[in-house]
Amino acid sequence: MARFKQDDVVTLTITDYGMDCEGIARIDEFVFFVPYTVKGETVKAKITYVKKNLVFANLVEIIEPSSDRVKPLCNRFTRCGGCDCLHIDYNKQLEIKKNHVATLFKKNTNLDVIIDDVVPSKDILGYRNKIQLPFGTINGKVAMGFFKTGTHKIVSITKCFLHGEWVEKLILCFVEYANKYNVSAYDEGTKKGILRHLVVRHVDNQYCITVVTNNADLPNVKALINMITEAIGENFSLYVSKKKSHDNVIMGESVKAIKEREFVVDILGIKLTLNPYSFLQLNDNVRDKIYSRIAEEITSADGNKVAIDAYAGVGALGAVLAKNGVRVYNIEIVKEATEDGILLAKNNGVEDYVTNVNGDASKEIGKAIDYALTLGADKPYIILDPPRKGCDERVINAIKNISTPHTIFYISCNPATLTRDLNRLCIDNNYNIEYVTPYDMFPNTKHVESVVCLTRRLDVDMRR
Repeated sequence: MARFKQDDVVTLTITDYGMDCEGIARIDEFVFFVPYTVKGETVKAKITYVKKNLVFANLVEIIEPSSDRVKPLCNRFTRCGGCDCLHIDYNKQLEIKKNHVATLFKKNTNLDVIIDDVVPSKDILGYRNKIQLPFGTINGKVAMGFFKTGTHKIVSITKCFLHGEWVEKLILCFVEYANKYNVSAYDEGTKKGILRHLVVRHVDNQYCITVVTNNADLPNVKALINMITEAIGENFSLYVSKKKSHDNVIMGESVKAIKEREFVVDILGIKLTLNPYSFLQLNDNVRDKIYSRIAEEITSADGNKVAIDAYAGVGALGAVLAKNGVRVYNIEIVKEATEDGILLAKNNGVEDYVTNVNGDASKEIGKAIDYALTLGADKPYIILDPPRKGCDERVINAIKNISTPHTIFYISCNPATLTRDLNRLCIDNNYNIEYVTPYDMFPNTKHVESVVCLTRRLDVDMRR
């Protein structure tokens, strides 16, 4: 039986993919994980770490490439940590992501489900509408880039193919500004330096730019504004966010406007005003596909229609539904988001169809069901779109206690927490899963969005 140790170079045949799109190979009972390899390839790899029968290695040489391998466009690929599978044919990426979702359903649940094919993104490059770039120092000069995978070491970039050309213009602008005016980059070791992160949202030729600093003002702001204007035009807002704490959270607790300009996006006919803290899906095309599907399924149903969004944010999806005649009950725990939701509904003329409640979904969802029933909705719709950590278990338990028939749309960017939550929800076999559809919100990365539709199955209609 083979034994392996760090720095050994081994020849492997890649037979599968891991959850991070890395290649998997096996020798005896040992399982090898080799990033940036493709199923079917024969490779040489250098072992970096061994834990019992799990072996982690780096690619050294491709002996026999796979027909699914493509040449990456980016010369920083494998170094900057931004992409996971830029080297894999796009149709194969979709197949891998479908298999990942299926694997997690099998591993984390007892549910027998069919996973739909992944709905592709219209664009597989230049699709991201937001970027967050750390500043760093390389050879005595300020640079910008991404952190190398598993580290906080900056890999400098001048462009990113997952974003449009606007990123390249802004990187050049801010690097020139920092070096010209001696504005230092933050150093995690010494906790000194001014510039920490650049955060930019870009939609429809509008820019919301935030510079996160190490609890400091930005020097030479007039010059910076002029430089940005020269690079991208005048259609931008500029904020500074002073961050005191030294942790992995990017934004500080507040922002200060240096140059204000309203930033309004259109989501299926709903006008949404964004600020530096606003949440918006990174891929406009895929987001609209998901929202359109849910809106179509709810609005085409018979009877009085009421939708309850348990993680509503500012209520963008709810406003889309309300625009189509659906009564909406938005629940959001962040007070400022609820206030923005009230304004959003008013500005879009759907305030008569939308109720915005600031509170904990686990405590409010029962009230929302009562509200739906008073409006004559025999089968309310519940929308769950939680953060990556998934639903609070108390929210799952509150939903399980609902005794009237209902339909759930669960939107998730994390198949692991999605399957965990669905297992909790369906453990008593009270739900039928109508479909599981993955969406490629994040092409060329390991991440995948999913939409699951469930209907509550009741032998007896026990209405509240």
